[in-house]
Amino acid sequence: MPRPVQQIPQIRSALAFYRVMAYVTGVLLLLVVVEMVAKYGFHMEIEAFGSTGFIGLVPDGATTGINLSRVVLIVHGWVYVVYLISNFRLFLLLRWPFLRLLAMAAGGVVPLLSFIVERRIHRIAEAELVTLEQQAAAS
Repeated sequence: MPRPVQQIPQIRSALAFYRVMAYVTGVLLLLVVVEMVAKYGFHMEIEAFGSTGFIGLVPDGATTGINLSRVVLIVHGWVYVVYLISNFRLFLLLRWPFLRLLAMAAGGVVPLLSFIVERRIHRIAEAELVTLEQQAAAS
């Protein structure tokens, strides 16, 4: 189904927002992996401004400062929700198949996948934008 040419600025904006959210989500997911390795591999938590000083590792459940392990999990959860919104906006504007939306959503839960998916999605979206701009120039 063809897209209106008037949506080109909206699509560019949605693509830029998606790119930013993909990188932020990917970095936070890597921090979640570090937190999980510390917690389940070494039975340690990451704390800030506690007995260890600015930042440090403490035994599981013995944090005296800000529990950064918990903060990273909460922040990633909320950022992932915003990432999903950015996915859905791009999906709607470009009228893509549902499987592409699922692939984009998986980028926020599989470590490093958001960086790979973002590159692929950006390339596809840019190609579609070039086609739309050529159609706009022709008409």
